[in-house]
Amino acid sequence: MKIFDVHAADIHLATAMITKKLKLLLLSMLIGVLSCEPDYGMQYEIIEEIQPTEVVVDSLIQPTPPEKLDVLVVLDTSCSMNDNYQQVSTGVELLRQDIEAITTDYRIGFINSGLTMPYFAGPYDYTSDPIDFLLAPYTLGEDWKEAGFESMYGFVTNTPEGALFFREDADKLIIFISDEEEQGSIPTDLFRDWLVQEFELVQHDVVVIVQPEKGECETTWFQSVGYKYIDLAAYYGKVAIDICSDWAAWLSNSSFLVGEINYINLTKSPLVDSIVVYRNSREIEEWYYLPETNTVYLDFTPDPGELIEVGYVVL
Repeated sequence: MKIFDVHAADIHLATAMITKKLKLLLLSMLIGVLSCEPDYGMQYEIIEEIQPTEVVVDSLIQPTPPEKLDVLVVLDTSCSMNDNYQQVSTGVELLRQDIEAITTDYRIGFINSGLTMPYFAGPYDYTSDPIDFLLAPYTLGEDWKEAGFESMYGFVTNTPEGALFFREDADKLIIFISDEEEQGSIPTDLFRDWLVQEFELVQHDVVVIVQPEKGECETTWFQSVGYKYIDLAAYYGKVAIDICSDWAAWLSNSSFLVGEINYINLTKSPLVDSIVVYRNSREIEEWYYLPETNTVYLDFTPDPGELIEVGYVVL
């Protein structure tokens, strides 16, 4: 079974080291502030004004090219999506070609975002005819729930097809496609936590193809923007693909199949002077931070399997 080159124990140890260093930094900052003022009454006022802080550590493990890959497309099949099916078929067929440049040990499946019968098409592999991918979206039942998170969770945990589709030793790529907001009851952070737990022994990646706030679609309906999907994409260090753009040809460029990662999107806003970056548990200086994107950019590209951690203090 393939697992990450960097084990969980190593991550926990490195995180503890970063946390300890940042706490020492906080202590030295506090001592520096207090030592500047000999008046004890004034010291008390300064202490009162110091805001609570916490240490945050965000991390990245550079993906390795998959040897085995399971791809699940979670497709909104409501009536407004009918004119998108051909682009979905074309995009997945092109994605298939990119996958086969890396491995032929893959399978691709489609589900709708409501688990309305028939809810599954596939699995398809390297022996499947291109026409299978062309027809797949049209074979799914019409969806009225448009709850992509709930649909995938239910497919994996409560259906016979879902129990067999994902292989334990295969990396995972999940693609969500919808022209509306995710309308299920599962919060984005909880769904992402489930993905991490469900696929903890393999690599997994997520791509979302939805309507952004200022996309190419001409619509004013507030439910059109896929905020929950956009938030999910952010957990994986990326932005959503505009469903109204010509996205089919570059679908694979938005996954770990193509393109290495040399940045980490921070989950919270840091005290900039507190940022420290570690490469495989060793502190490095080859990075810079842009507050406009709240992102740490590396001056190099990590090797596959390398662990990069960014520690920082937040108020």
